[in-house]
Amino acid sequence: GFIYTGEVVHRMLTATQYIAPLMANFDPSVSRNSTVRYFDNGTALVVQWDHVHLQDNYNLGSFTFQATLLNDGRIIFGYKEIPVAVTQISSTNHPVKVGLSDAFVVVHRIQQIPNVRRRTIYEYHRVELQMSKITNLSAVEMIPLPTCLQFSSCGPCVTAQIGFNCSWCSKLQRCSSGFDRHRQDWVDSGCPEESKDKICEKNIDTETPPYSTTTLLPTTTKFRVLTTTRGSTTSNLPTSLPTEDDTKIALHLKDNGASTDDSAVEKKGGTLHAGLIVGILVLVLIVAAAILVTIYMYHHPTSAASLFFIERRPSRWPAMKFRRGSGHPAYAEVEPVGEKEGFIVSEQC
Repeated sequence: GFIYTGEVVHRMLTATQYIAPLMANFDPSVSRNSTVRYFDNGTALVVQWDHVHLQDNYNLGSFTFQATLLNDGRIIFGYKEIPVAVTQISSTNHPVKVGLSDAFVVVHRIQQIPNVRRRTIYEYHRVELQMSKITNLSAVEMIPLPTCLQFSSCGPCVTAQIGFNCSWCSKLQRCSSGFDRHRQDWVDSGCPEESKDKICEKNIDTETPPYSTTTLLPTTTKFRVLTTTRGSTTSNLPTSLPTEDDTKIALHLKDNGASTDDSAVEKKGGTLHAGLIVGILVLVLIVAAAILVTIYMYHHPTSAASLFFIERRPSRWPAMKFRRGSGHPAYAEVEPVGEKEGFIVSEQC
């Protein structure tokens, strides 16, 4: 019950990137009358879920609804048959959602581990519709608000007062806030650094959602960051629960947006690598110096260095006094005459 329009297929689609008129545990194979149809006339794409049933509750009845994507940016959800309140649909086997969500995926290599890439998914926007308003013969229309992507030159881009921090990247000839589907190209082309040096740069602190509707729930300005690490292999379509990724996921919340760039990661990795090499070289020099000093003292026993270590050899240490005898310990501590001083043994917490 949702549409995905991205290029990178991953198992977090139902959590981060979807256009969902009604996402639920639908299974068209449980009924011969269930179909999913689509039609594109050049100005609008219509996808219709026709007489689909819930896999885990067939007796609730069939659902018929559709989503229309128009080339002017509008999105319309239409509902013909909703046999039960959406709030009563179980989300045990599949999440139940109505609305929009989008994210960008940034992929970069890990220098310390060859052939392994770290993929970070930033959910930068979400629109949640009130499920209680989804009934028979109802519809929802979402009208897009202006974004940075609509500007085609630097001047209008950085002077735009649309609620986004728009920046111009001359290499890509693109205006963007940095948070959209083309984030990977934006980072790889060095656009974040370039936008800081531009004369026509303009900083705008506030940011508003790109869609407005009368049925929106209050949303936060935090970013959900989903990080996965995997080998350099092609992702497959989900074969199990769509809300669980096949790798370990670290979920973070950031108030100031996603600020991780590939260039910063590369610089940090390069610095760490250089420090490791310097440490190894210093250790090798210390070991070589110790060997040379030992050889010198062996062949020159009357030198000052040799005499210094001979006078301080372990057999001259006064800490222990050895004695022999059966049934007695191998050594006894040398203690001063008189009463022992008290001591406290501190246990490790």
